[in-house]
Amino acid sequence: MGRQKTFAARYHDSMIDGLDSRLAAALSVARSMGDVTLQFLGADSLATDTKADGTIVTEADRAAETHGYDTITRAFPDDGLLGEEHGTHPGTSGWRWVLDPIDGTVAFARGVPLYGVLVGLEYDDTPVGGVIHMPAMRETVWGGQGQGAWHQHADAAPTIARVSTTDRLENAMVCTTSYDYFRDAGCAPLHERLCKGCGSTRGWSDCSAHLLLATGRIDAVVEPLLARWDISAVIAVIEAAGGRCSDFDGMNDPSSTNAIVSNGHLHDELLELIEAAN
Repeated sequence: MGRQKTFAARYHDSMIDGLDSRLAAALSVARSMGDVTLQFLGADSLATDTKADGTIVTEADRAAETHGYDTITRAFPDDGLLGEEHGTHPGTSGWRWVLDPIDGTVAFARGVPLYGVLVGLEYDDTPVGGVIHMPAMRETVWGGQGQGAWHQHADAAPTIARVSTTDRLENAMVCTTSYDYFRDAGCAPLHERLCKGCGSTRGWSDCSAHLLLATGRIDAVVEPLLARWDISAVIAVIEAAGGRCSDFDGMNDPSSTNAIVSNGHLHDELLELIEAAN
């Protein structure tokens, strides 16, 4: 359909030079943030608040993001930062780190281990590197432009991460977070159309679905309601694993509030399904 296939449309010499060290650091930061969250998982007295947008935040979210902020600012003082809980810290280097300390706070607050830490790396506002780390599951996937994507479970050696080759939606497994996200985003009919049009759908939600996509275990994820910290790291990882990301209009905008994340083969068919639902 002539649409741009990746968010990172061009390589910068300075980006290539800086990505290696930052991606290695991002992997370490994500894992150490995850260790912070594990200290709170399942706690009977977990402190929880409701933010102005109606979403919940826990003391674990704040503690993990503070740890990430402190670690990054010491190591890369000229880089910018965007965190779900701490907002924006401007930088001067052209690099920005995008943090979601607990992607899946609703699950985490109930003691469910299907949550993750997201650490994204952006250069000139373009996602170019990222880490998806599932602390309780001991599973991590990471990747970047020109770096490929890698998957590690527990202490096993890392292996190459690659999206699936499923090329027909009728044979695909597609994940969504839940029906209420579609309802709240004002596109409830799309949820029904997805359920009817895909081979199967599952609610393996938040970044756990994106990790499954990057490692070829599912075929696409449709997200009707998200923020930049939900998707920045995901974009870089999925593209590095051979997949494709866009918003519901097929545009490459990491600030969009919705996203299709796929193995690439199914992307245009999903865009057509969404257009028909609208």
